Amino acid sequence: MSKSSFQNEFKRIVSLIREHERFLILGHVDPDGDCIGSILALTQYLITAGKDVRCYAPGEIPEVYEQLPCFDRFVTEGELSGFDSEVIFSLDVPTPRRTADLAGSRSELVVVNIDHHPTNENFGAINIVDETAGATAVLVYRLLADIDPEGITSGIADCLFVGILLDTGGFRFQNSDAEVFATAAKLIEHGARAYELTHEFIHAKKFNALKLLALALDSLRIHSGGRIATMEISMDMLARSGGFLRDTEGFIDYAGAIDHVELCALFREITPDQVRVSLRSRNDYDVAELAEQYGGGGHRNAAGLVMNIDLEAAKSRIIQDLEKLTERMDSNKEAVQGSE
Repeated sequence: MSKSSFQNEFKRIVSLIREHERFLILGHVDPDGDCIGSILALTQYLITAGKDVRCYAPGEIPEVYEQLPCFDRFVTEGELSGFDSEVIFSLDVPTPRRTADLAGSRSELVVVNIDHHPTNENFGAINIVDETAGATAVLVYRLLADIDPEGITSGIADCLFVGILLDTGGFRFQNSDAEVFATAAKLIEHGARAYELTHEFIHAKKFNALKLLALALDSLRIHSGGRIATMEISMDMLARSGGFLRDTEGFIDYAGAIDHVELCALFREITPDQVRVSLRSRNDYDVAELAEQYGGGGHRNAAGLVMNIDLEAAKSRIIQDLEKLTERMDSNKEAVQGSE
């Protein structure tokens, strides 16, 4: 979808920024780099415009993001009670439920919904939703480049570059299209520190995080004749390694890197009765559809969900679901071949 498709929405956003003073920017639960980078980029722009801004996302934010400009604008849910926002920006969020429903509970406020998830519910008064965009950071760049290209500072460029870098897996995933590379190039022209950010957010690892990765790799298992791979992170592993759940971003990529694996899952034990599941797929498998069955969501090839059961039960159920997915895909292929 071209930038011009949102011209009217961009104009409405300009009016909102001109007419209001207090802005709340929301992200999804356990925000990733695209969500955080997009939030902090827009935060910087609004602060430069003289606005009062607060940021919030439920769950845990990895400490590596603390180095990005305006990170101190993130507040706890309790601290939000004293902030009388006038406009809400919801970034990288497909449904208000993923913001602890803060994006949907204030019906008197204008909600601007900017997202690239195909499952987005278009819940905003203004919706900038484009599932063809490689990252929400690409959409925020479109917005800022349209309304104030001179206002894209090096700090804003850094944040948007991080968002694109991480949502494309270091420009390795299928969403690394021409616009992604063109946007990254423009951000570098605006001062984004491509080399430093790639090292810090892709390559650099803490010692305890590597100890945790070693335990997670030892949990690797193959199913369905090598087509499905699973990994797990238990509370015991966290205690033994000294690592944190926030250190596990990207761990699932090791399962997905195995030859011939088409589906993979990472199970992270939050409590003895709650497990967070990350799903990845190759080819035509749609893991977002599976995640939605459990109240989660995401993209066709990358999705997540939370299950309120113990780790072993979660593994058993999801592995069965993934096996059924491969069986259904095989049946569909056979039916197509039989009709030819």
